[in-house]
Formats: sequence, C-alpha cells, structure tokens
Amino acid sequence: MLRVTQTKNSLLDGATIAEELYTTPKDCEDFFESLEKPSKDPLKLAPRNTFIRAGVLTTVRGSAYMEYGNTKVLAIVSPPHELIRASARRMNMGVLNCYVNFAAFATGELESVPERERHLGSMLTKALEPVVCRTEFLNFQLDIRVLILDDDGCLLSTAINCCGVALVECGISTYDLITASTACIYRDHVFLNPSAKVEEMLWKHRGGHALAGSDVSSSNSSTSVSKEHGLLITASMETFEQIAQCQQCGYLSPGTYVKLLDYTLAINKSLRQLVRRVLTARVREQHDLDLREKTESALEDQRLKEIIERLKQQGLDDFIHSNIKEDPYVKRV
Repeated sequence: MLRVTQTKNSLLDGATIAEELYTTPKDCEDFFESLEKPSKDPLKLAPRNTFIRAGVLTTVRGSAYMEYGNTKVLAIVSPPHELIRASARRMNMGVLNCYVNFAAFATGELESVPERERHLGSMLTKALEPVVCRTEFLNFQLDIRVLILDDDGCLLSTAINCCGVALVECGISTYDLITASTACIYRDHVFLNPSAKVEEMLWKHRGGHALAGSDVSSSNSSTSVSKEHGLLITASMETFEQIAQCQQCGYLSPGTYVKLLDYTLAINKSLRQLVRRVLTARVREQHDLDLREKTESALEDQRLKEIIERLKQQGLDDFIHSNIKEDPYVKRV
C-alpha cells in the first residue's frame, strides 16, 4: 500500500511516495526466509569490513571518519570551552554533550529523524562519559558532533567507535580506548553486526507485528511470542575490563544475554586492535609531517642566512644589481 508524504526539501518542494505503509506478519516471514541464516553459535567473531581515518578535516582539531560495512559516520570533536550558565560552574566535572544529525540522503524516514537523533545523542553521551577524563576540564564543556552519512545497521556502535578515535585525535584525555559492537538473536539465529533490515525486523517483532505467519495455528502463535528476540549493543574498555555501556532491546534469557555479551566483547577486542593500528599510523604520519616541516624550516633559515652574508659582503647596491636578471627577449640598444 502506498501513501504520499510531504518532503522537507525546500529545493524540491514536492512529495514522495512512501512504500510499506502496513507490514503484515507474512511480509516479515517472507523477509526472514529470504535472509541467509547464520549458525546458532557463530564461529567467526569478526567485525564487518571496516575503514577508519583520523584527521579527515583540517578546519577542526579532532575528527574521524568510519565506514562499518555500508554504515558511514563522521565525528567532530571541538576543544573544551567554558560553560556559559552560571549555575553549571559549581560542577566538579566537565560536561559532555553529543549531538547526532542525519544527512538529508541518509534515511528516507524524515518523520522519525528528530526522535532518532535525540535518542542516539543521549545514548552516545552515556557511552562516552565513562571514557573521558572529565575531571581535567572542570567548569568546561566538551561538544561532540556526529553526522550520519549512511545507515545500514550497527549505527550506535559505529558512532561510538568513530567518536573514540576523534577524541584521541583531538588530544582529549581518556582512560582507555572504547570500542562497541552489536549482536541480535531472532528465532534462535544469532546475527552479528546486523543490517538495518534485520534491526527493523526486530523492532517490528517487538511491536507485535511479526509473531507468526498466516499459516501457523494459534497454538504455535502463542508459543512464538515467548521465543527470544532481541538486540544487544556493548561498548567496552579492554584495559580495565569494564563495560562503558550495554543496551538491550527485546526479550533475552540470562543465558542468551551472556552469550551475546561474550560475542560482542570478542568483536570489540578485534576492533580495538584495528583502532590502535589506525591511531599508531596517524601518530607516525604526524611525526613525519613535523620532521618534514622542521627540515623545510631549517633549509629556509639557511637560505636567509646566506642572503644576509652576501648582503654584508657586497653591499646593498651590488647585491641588488647582482640579483637583477635581464630579460633575454628584450634587445639591448
């Protein structure tokens, strides 16, 4: 079924056709059957194809760009600035604020974007507060801005990883490197690093729209309600063996919860090694750049020193005449 919704693009000032106004249980069943079913106990605990780049923007002090599969996130960290509100000056810790924005082309659901931005900003702040040494900038505020360029699942965990790299790039003191990952379970199948479609299917199941197919009897339908279905996002600091944030959605038994937690922690360990390599390469790159600038500065100083010596030896007039070059195309009379 189709409906027409007004767009928020002032340049187009038109309308778009939104598909899938209603989702039936059979639609969810068909989508689940079309998925490549993972094993119940995954053997390969590895992240998606990941690309991380620190210092992508030269106009800000700390920035990072991350691609986690098809999910693309850009994070910007500004240096701490003094709090404006007088009532906030009595705090014994610095204030951390995270702002999340979706690019205009990142999602087609414009109506839910403001609510998702507020929710992601709140969860991102809770995840990063245990990592940042907020006692070092009392009465100051640290702003972290995240731009979502593309969303294909694992959005919050990707934003946490990207912000962790941007904090180090900005020179903000942190207790440890933070990494995060996502895992979910649906009908006894464990999905590591689920896509946006799988996450959407879980949300619809949570709302009661995908309990059973049309060909299943009512007794089987009542049994399927009690089946485990949920999503777990874990952000951890490996050095201190601490969990910065753990968010659960859906119904999970204690045993399944511990199993998914172990899976996410194993993926976090792999991501931590990747982040360390990226930051180490960034430090080496910056060190080589500093050495190159020092060498160029030393050569410039040497050239100026030689010019000054020649000026002292030849005098001003002779020095000026010696540096005047005649135009070979001008015929002398």
